[in-house]
Amino acid sequence: MLRVLIADDSKMMRIMHARSLRQAGYEAEILEAGSGEEALQLFEPGTLDLVIVDWNMPGMDGVEFARAARERERASGKRRTPFLMITSQSTDEQMHRAKDAGVDTLLTKPVTPEALAATLDMLLAARA
Repeated sequence: MLRVLIADDSKMMRIMHARSLRQAGYEAEILEAGSGEEALQLFEPGTLDLVIVDWNMPGMDGVEFARAARERERASGKRRTPFLMITSQSTDEQMHRAKDAGVDTLLTKPVTPEALAATLDMLLAARA
């Protein structure tokens, strides 16, 4: 069973991402965070199989969270957790900023369940 952290300020989006995981055939223990700060409190290096994060959240945004989480991983020496960012931000500059923060893959909204499933398959296969 996977351990997945879903960080999005929209409860409905967290529910949809969890449902898409199940529809893609993944059994997962889902941890939910409604902000970057809350996500960082839940982020324990080496204990998660995947993080799905939104860019735009009040307070600490998804990029700031990814950067802080990657710093924790580096300090701990634990394995790198795949990060998937789902966002409406799609300029080259914004994509570069997210990648520099440690985001592995970005999907631009709206995201279909099929696109999310294909991306999850790719991220999780690379991890195996």
